[in-house]
Parts: sequence; C-alpha cells; structure tokens
Amino acid sequence: MGYLVSQVIAYIGDLTDERLDKLMSALLDVEAGDNAISDPDIAASLANGYVDVQMIAQAADLAEAATKALCAVRTAIHAIGGATPGWETSKGTMRIEPAEESERLFADA
Repeated sequence: MGYLVSQVIAYIGDLTDERLDKLMSALLDVEAGDNAISDPDIAASLANGYVDVQMIAQAADLAEAATKALCAVRTAIHAIGGATPGWETSKGTMRIEPAEESERLFADA
C-alpha cells in the first residue's frame, strides 16, 4: 500500500536555494534506486530553517512507511554532506496517511 509521508525537519546551517536543489536532487536519486519511494518533493522556509519533505512510501503499514521515509531523507541528507544526529526527534514532525486518501484533499467541490 502507498502512504503519503510528510516530514518537517529543522535544518541547521546553510539553508540556501542551492542547498535545497542538492537535497531535491539527492531525493530523486533515492527514488531512482528504491522502488518503494516515489514522488519526492520539498518545501522550505529559509527564514526559520524548516524543510518539509514529502513522498509516497510503499509499505505494509504505517510504521514501515515511516521507517522507509526516514531512511530516504537521511540518505539524501548524507548524500549532500549533511549530518543527521538526532534530527528525527529534534523539533521534527511526521504525518502519514494512505496515499489514496490524500487525493481527496484536492478534489473539486
């Protein structure tokens, strides 16, 4: 089953458009190498340093989807030379829902 996973993480350091482009590129590389991850996307607030990473994770349940998404983001951060000690618990949030359910959020009224 596909789960839409959205992670908001606090980024410490140089959060610039160039850095975000590298992160997005690394997420696309993860997607290319892992058929359980698809449709990665990011949004960020340069002012406060928060990055929202969203993707679809194919998994048997919510816990497995969370693990796959955490690993995908961690891999992408490491690929661009970032460090991740404690990042998943430090001011971060995660939202997971069945991917089919998320489509209803954008349905015409």
